[in-house]
Amino acid sequence: MDILAAAERRGRSVEELLARAAARHPDMSRRDRAFLLELVQGVKRWEIRLDYYLSRLANLPLKKLHPRVLLILRLAALQILMLDRVPARAAVHEAGEMARERRLPQTHRGFINAVLRRLASGELPPLPSLTEDPVAALSLEHAHPPWLVQRWLNRHGPEAAQARLAANNRIPPLTIRVNTFLTDPQKLRRILEREGIEAWPCRYSPVGLRLGELESAPLSAPSYRQGLWIFQDEAAQLVTFLLGPNPGRTVLELGAGRGGKTTHLAELMNNQGLIVAVDNHRGRLRELKANLRRGGVRIVQPLLADAALAPPLKPALFDIAAVDAPCSALGILRRHPEIKTRLQETDLATFPPRQRALLAAAAPLLKPGGRLLYITCTTEPEENQEVVEEFLAERREFRLATDPAALPPAARSLIQPPGYFLTSPETHSLDAFFAAVLEKT
Repeated sequence: MDILAAAERRGRSVEELLARAAARHPDMSRRDRAFLLELVQGVKRWEIRLDYYLSRLANLPLKKLHPRVLLILRLAALQILMLDRVPARAAVHEAGEMARERRLPQTHRGFINAVLRRLASGELPPLPSLTEDPVAALSLEHAHPPWLVQRWLNRHGPEAAQARLAANNRIPPLTIRVNTFLTDPQKLRRILEREGIEAWPCRYSPVGLRLGELESAPLSAPSYRQGLWIFQDEAAQLVTFLLGPNPGRTVLELGAGRGGKTTHLAELMNNQGLIVAVDNHRGRLRELKANLRRGGVRIVQPLLADAALAPPLKPALFDIAAVDAPCSALGILRRHPEIKTRLQETDLATFPPRQRALLAAAAPLLKPGGRLLYITCTTEPEENQEVVEEFLAERREFRLATDPAALPPAARSLIQPPGYFLTSPETHSLDAFFAAVLEKT
């Protein structure tokens, strides 16, 4: 409840708040940690459907409820409706205990009890009919905002839209990337097994592993502290291969974040050359530096700057540039379900101007013959293909040059005409990433 309240109040990432909770409670059992994750992510994943039922059983707008009352109702409703391990009576009782511990007035506690007892008895308001109102029906069935359902219906049609909506609600695998400076996937699997962690090779990435159930907090594992691996989705691992960064090259990374792609670039370059990693957030750069130290990376120069405002770097300095653009993040809803209720349709128009500005800032910093990689984790064409097409129309010295051969063999089919890297949760069981390589001729 505290995690959900912090996410609502401060707009913070649920994933970040869960990681901090795990760090504060390192002795939490595997079962409790899994249940905590299931409750927090489950509420955010199904919030739109839960709120539909609760608003009708409560007979009043949920905005009028005390925030803690609403969170208690959501947590209990999730357990009653979506989980099969918690008896309904136990969820109702625990909700009452939570309201008492939080010192909510007796009237609030009585209200919570009444609503949940109706829910536990199976008194569910019907969902809208798919034939009469397909947008409302799909929005509530799959817990996605109506505006997004409408967009995907218009673009993909009913069958493909439903497949994407359903895939976004499947719990994604926990994926790591092996630090090839220090080990290899086969050796790391044996090390993880000794630490009580099962792992399997990824389908597309040769340096990725999927983790099974964890006996303890993963960041407390000796192998993590030794820098043998880092959390990274498989699709994010693959886009770095597209640059083909050879040892000795000079590389610019705009939007470096916490260093997932930065450290991978350094590994592909065998720690030889230079990577200038630019980000405008001090906290992210601190985490990047920690990941560099832990992973034994020596060739990265972090730079605090707004990448869209022309970083203080010489023109034609770099062989390679990567623009990890800020975006609506609609491609990672299965990992960050809070985006479904946080993002508004009007927000989409705010991303392309910054994406274009980042490409414009990177272009003059590349040498002739240099390659520019544009990356997003969104599904929307106006942030992906349209940004690239507009850039190529304005910058005649660039051409689309995404090379499938740069990818591991198993991943080469992920390049779609005319040369875009595209993944999706419904087709590939990957986060939805977009990438394109642009060569400066």
